Amino acid sequence: MKAFDKSFLHNPFKKAVMQHQVQLGFGVVSGSATNAEIVAGSGYDFIWLDGEHGPNTIETIIEQARAIAAYDSHVVVRPLVSDRALIKQLLDAGIQSIIAPMVESGEQAKYVAESMYYPARGKRGFGAPAVRAGRWARLPEYIKHAEDELFLAVQIESKLGVQNVEEITKTEGVDAVFLGPADLAVDMGYYGDFSGEEMQAIIKKLITDIRSFGKPVGSIAGSPDEAKRYIEWGASFVVVGADTVFLAHAADSMLEACSYLKK
Repeated sequence: MKAFDKSFLHNPFKKAVMQHQVQLGFGVVSGSATNAEIVAGSGYDFIWLDGEHGPNTIETIIEQARAIAAYDSHVVVRPLVSDRALIKQLLDAGIQSIIAPMVESGEQAKYVAESMYYPARGKRGFGAPAVRAGRWARLPEYIKHAEDELFLAVQIESKLGVQNVEEITKTEGVDAVFLGPADLAVDMGYYGDFSGEEMQAIIKKLITDIRSFGKPVGSIAGSPDEAKRYIEWGASFVVVGADTVFLAHAADSMLEACSYLKK
């Protein structure tokens, strides 16, 4: 057996975000490993696999992670819910960076953070030797080194989460906060449209406040201009598109461009 190589576990995405170096990501919502591989070839800093709204299972996430592994993009996963069992499965599957959805209190943030780490720091169950994270017992020192490279962002996407933003942000084990502007806009009565002046002002204040509490901030942008604003306001990592949306737009545009052929 080869000697343990700690560099194998290095998380460049975490290092960059914690140093507030801008990271641009692209979302894969389809659950398709082929789409994930195509997007990874573009050179995004991270690929965001959406297990909350996309038709994903642990198996499909692993398939996508394997497809991305040949490229330099880092895998970030948002699970279906902020559940300890799901987080454990993702970590054991070799996922290092997680965005936990719909976190609304410091207590919930603490629960999620404890799910990331082994005792005594947390409450993660130890099964790494038998699974992909520990390379099936080929990384015997996984437990000694893996936690330094894990990254947790908790997602604030409701009015209650905004009210509790300080206690959520300051929770031990939370590395960053990710803003869910669409859900937040729904909860605030804007029907999912976060491009308006009032919603943008709310997002700006959240980014400013979270940075003042000492944590990096991420978000989803609806356009390059919006991404630019968030970065100027202090965001460190931004998702700038999704495979399903881009495919729909490309298909619509092509049909419109060719519609004259049927006249």
